[in-house]
Amino acid sequence: GLAHESRNALQRSQACLEMLRINVAGDESSLDLISRIQAAQDDLHRLYEEVRGYAAPVKLNRAPCDLGGIVRQAWEHLASHRDSRQVVFHEEHADLDLVCEVDEFALRQVFRNIFENALAACTDPVRITISYAETRHNGGPALQISIADNGPGLSTEARQHIFEPFFTTKTRGTGLGMAICRRFVEVHGGGITVANRGGPGAEFDVVLPRRAS
Repeated sequence: GLAHESRNALQRSQACLEMLRINVAGDESSLDLISRIQAAQDDLHRLYEEVRGYAAPVKLNRAPCDLGGIVRQAWEHLASHRDSRQVVFHEEHADLDLVCEVDEFALRQVFRNIFENALAACTDPVRITISYAETRHNGGPALQISIADNGPGLSTEARQHIFEPFFTTKTRGTGLGMAICRRFVEVHGGGITVANRGGPGAEFDVVLPRRAS
């Protein structure tokens, strides 16, 4: 309820700021201040959405979806995070069937969060590799999506606690992002783990059943 009402208040203030931007057109110092206020409000909106996403009941709207398409959509949504950076995004799937019965919106959030963390952790040039593999989970056919980066990797503490609510290695944020990822994946009947690569970089393995149970 708090997140919902706060979001409504932020939307009203954003609308007022847009009107103010029109009124002060040409005044560069005022326009700069408005942009900074809007950026701060965007941060607040994101924080409230994370809390809401963790606290609210998860209701899946499953449909047959191409997981490769969902992964690419999540990546495209972070275009602004990659401005002026050297980033290589590489997919390996060997012509596998990537269709599973999933909630597209929930899975897009999962992949976006992992990508955003990778971009924050890696220095340029960044390389993010996505690979897909057939597997089995809880006795049924499943698809594994592995997301690896070339960053510094995760500390022992981070590997142990990365999916716990409110754990974060960042100076900003709620520490709910990866907890939400785990929740969304497990509600699908799947699992998410940190792979043990034995070298630099971090890798997350997401396993999703092909069909809803």
